[in-house]
Amino acid sequence: MVFPATGPVPEIPNKDICSWIFDEPKYDVNKPIFVDATNTSRSISHVQARKIIRQLIAGLHKAGVKRGDCVLIHSFNDIYYPIFFLAITGAGAVFAGSNPGYTPLELRHHAKITNARFLISEPELLEPLLEAANETGIPRSHIRIFNTQPSQTIPAGFLSWTELLDHGEEDWVRFDSLATSTTTPAAYFTSSGTTGLPKAAITSHRNLIAQHELIYSPTVYKRTYEVINIYPLPMFHAAIAPRCHTSTLKLGETSYVMRRFDLETYLANIEKFKVTELYLVSAMAVAIAMSPLLKKYSLRSIRAGLAGAAPLSKETQAAIRVYLAPGAPFCQVMGMTEVSCILTMFPWPEDDVTGSVGRPIPGVELKLVDDAGADITAYDVAGEMCVRGPTVVSGYLNNPRANAESFDADGFYHTGDIMYCAGHSKLWYVVDRKKELIKVRGFQVAPPEIEAVLLTHPDIVDAAVIGVPAASALDGEAPRAYVVRRPGVSPAELTDRDVYDWVAGKLTKYKRLDGGVQFRDVIPKNASGKILKRILRDEAKKEVAGPKL
Repeated sequence: MVFPATGPVPEIPNKDICSWIFDEPKYDVNKPIFVDATNTSRSISHVQARKIIRQLIAGLHKAGVKRGDCVLIHSFNDIYYPIFFLAITGAGAVFAGSNPGYTPLELRHHAKITNARFLISEPELLEPLLEAANETGIPRSHIRIFNTQPSQTIPAGFLSWTELLDHGEEDWVRFDSLATSTTTPAAYFTSSGTTGLPKAAITSHRNLIAQHELIYSPTVYKRTYEVINIYPLPMFHAAIAPRCHTSTLKLGETSYVMRRFDLETYLANIEKFKVTELYLVSAMAVAIAMSPLLKKYSLRSIRAGLAGAAPLSKETQAAIRVYLAPGAPFCQVMGMTEVSCILTMFPWPEDDVTGSVGRPIPGVELKLVDDAGADITAYDVAGEMCVRGPTVVSGYLNNPRANAESFDADGFYHTGDIMYCAGHSKLWYVVDRKKELIKVRGFQVAPPEIEAVLLTHPDIVDAAVIGVPAASALDGEAPRAYVVRRPGVSPAELTDRDVYDWVAGKLTKYKRLDGGVQFRDVIPKNASGKILKRILRDEAKKEVAGPKL
């Protein structure tokens, strides 16, 4: 049974992204769009963005970027980050972004799965990226330094990104074809999918345009106030990239860019700039709801808010809602990288107090399947949610196995999320997740990635990783490792601290074993050798629950 979205489906243009954004603007093209929240004298308008993008396209081509090449940005947020995104796609190339906190090991994997050919990096982040570049064969001539901050300097032997602006202007690669728009990649956003190591989701021009049109077209996006945004979420991430990199310039909404998230600075900026909309991951929402800073800064300018990336309690929603403008909705959304961001939501000004994630956006189809893969044909029955539609990516780059496991014969992507649709309201609810991903502060952590690192330790012969409740509710979950010592290795020779430090030295901070390390004689497995993580999770739940009388 297919659960279709209701309501009219907006038209989805078949254009390339740059033509779609710049050819027919419907707002004052000289108003500031991207504004540096730290230094508001730094801003970019529609007119300026168009010129800079054309200059960057010429510079990228001069540097050797060819159609289909992947250009990877390794940087914190900046007003020029979305401009670079559009220049890369306009040059006929493909964008990829990486986490500034990545280690050389993670960057090497990231560069490999995206098939990166050119790198744009902040100078302070260059060293680990160079290690990855050396191991993946990216020459230094294909690296530019993204020095946007006054204190930043250019390392010897490298060129600044501004050098790309010195080669005149060149128009972007244009097309107006359904087939071309559907098959031309715009970005490789990384995702762990339903299991395994991070993979590069092939996000097309049409995927991103559809994501916008199905959410922000005039027939759907009916705001009665001036929208002012603030972007503290990392711009490499699919949770914000479509909204920031494409929709902001298309809509002409003034948006303040924070280099990175800091709770007090964020709340102060909301008050200072009279921000009207919140785009949060659940960890941010929990942090805000629990913060005494709400007594210091006002959120009364907020007219609408949404939170996603992980389930959020309706109590947390209610705790935040009371600080917003009177009547302002604060709802949950459900989305993922593979659907180009948002999949279900509540249209403004509808609100929700039940903990639902809303209804599917127009133009997409949902179905539910049971553990055997059979369709569920009734409301109020939970199953794995599957989705098909114009925002769903075509697959993972160079990963036929993951594609076969994730997409069925009818073109539905199997999300790994257990959900149900309420018969009386047609609202959707997340029950659990089938996939084993660990959600840490909104980031996905794939257990196999940590397990692979653990098994490189000479004194570890087997390991399993699961997610357990984090010590702080703000973090959601934390990875925990179950480890088997090599025979003959004593507890003193391999301690839990040794294991923790081994992972901390090779993976970024949110992948550290903050859920603890436990040693076992054997890791529970089935007859085929698959780790029985259900047993480990059940044991962990009993620890949390404690003894009962």
